[in-house]
Amino acid sequence: MAEISRPELCIVGAGALGIALAQHARRLGAGVMLVDRGFSEPGEDPLRAVRVASLSASASAAVAMRAGPALGLGAGDPKISMKAVQERARQVVAAQAPLVSHERLRALGIEVVSGQAQFIDPTGLKVGDQVIRPQAMVLAVGANPILPEVPGLEDIEYFTPHSILDNVRKLTHLLVIGGDPEGLALAQAYARLGSGVTVVPQGWALSGYDVEAASILMQALSDEGVRIVDGGKVRVLQPRSQGIGAVVDLADGGEMALDLSHVMVCHGHMANLGSLKLEAARLRPLRGQVGRYAIGALGQTSNGKVRVVGAAAGLDRWHHTVSHGRSVVDALVLGVPAHRPAAQPQLVLTEPALAQIGRFPADPGKLAAGHGIYRTSFAENGMAQALGKAAGLIKVLADAKGRVVAASLVGPGAAEMAAVLALAMDRDVPLEALADLPIPDPSLISSLVDLGETRLAGRTVSNWAKRRGALRRLLRL
Repeated sequence: MAEISRPELCIVGAGALGIALAQHARRLGAGVMLVDRGFSEPGEDPLRAVRVASLSASASAAVAMRAGPALGLGAGDPKISMKAVQERARQVVAAQAPLVSHERLRALGIEVVSGQAQFIDPTGLKVGDQVIRPQAMVLAVGANPILPEVPGLEDIEYFTPHSILDNVRKLTHLLVIGGDPEGLALAQAYARLGSGVTVVPQGWALSGYDVEAASILMQALSDEGVRIVDGGKVRVLQPRSQGIGAVVDLADGGEMALDLSHVMVCHGHMANLGSLKLEAARLRPLRGQVGRYAIGALGQTSNGKVRVVGAAAGLDRWHHTVSHGRSVVDALVLGVPAHRPAAQPQLVLTEPALAQIGRFPADPGKLAAGHGIYRTSFAENGMAQALGKAAGLIKVLADAKGRVVAASLVGPGAAEMAAVLALAMDRDVPLEALADLPIPDPSLISSLVDLGETRLAGRTVSNWAKRRGALRRLLRL
């Protein structure tokens, strides 16, 4: 007879997201059971972000060596060993692994169970010989890559953003199919490490981002040797005895032939829910959106006992999924979220980084009454000049009260400064308040201070305030 467990909260998926949410729920005092499905959640290796960061750090170091003459140093062309680069990444991961081990999670009071997980009815999940009937359940599973419909793709071996982290060879010519942010970041890293890289976005790259900021990033990638065929689509891949051929349809109606050594697919992800037997749980996907199940802002589904986070809720950026997931856990454990989910920047973690919060109007000449766009260039920032990274800008759309409506940043420190602007947006902090940020000089973030001062300079002072000031000055005489 199967053992029955009745935890307060059951989180399915022991990847990075599931572990983060289990720890958050435990901090709130909830009884938590974490279900490890017996394999690494696809795209959700708890330490994958650390490996990507290590790869990018090695690539940045290579660029710094090549840029020596521009900084008054001798020229140096790095000798790159992909095996050594990946070995360093594995060592960094090994140092972090104990932080997410099952033993540490159990020490925190989180019950961890492992085995194949399947729904047996709308309220019950079977894991091995155990039946779990929790008060509430959160599906925090990983996501499989979506494969574009390209003839010949099934006939070749290709990388995904997950599998390419195990590559230890230099890639002569890498084709990146898809223009999502992760694909662009990996494309830049491999180009910096000596590979030829071509990106075919299967449409337009960075659609939805501010055109001006996106064009600055695209130019920066092009200057580093990343060829981006914007508006292009791979028509066919042709396996050969030596390498791979590809034909690309161009935006102007022409075509391009490519000789490749390797291919990486970065075309989005779909939640890996198939093995859970969702029909038994009466979980239905949204109409016309395969793989998405959230019908409410806090992960609600067609099953009142089950909520979804991450890819199943239509989110695929780590900072988005964690913020949303914590709000979902808050709602289940505390009754209501601690606060509404904050505005989350869309990030492209290249160098320079690109970040965007909200959207600018399609026609900047038709702003709402009282709204204005404030901008500053990194060419005016002393620290950016000192670092030799002065290309880029910050644009902020503010309403009549100075509150941030949208922002677009591209340049050094863009991701960190976007977080400050997102917090200002979330807390209704007016743009001019940034003029009082206590920061050292020079500093990249002084660009936000400049924006605040620009907003202050444009404010009008009422006649009454002017008269009151004049009266005070007169009384001091």
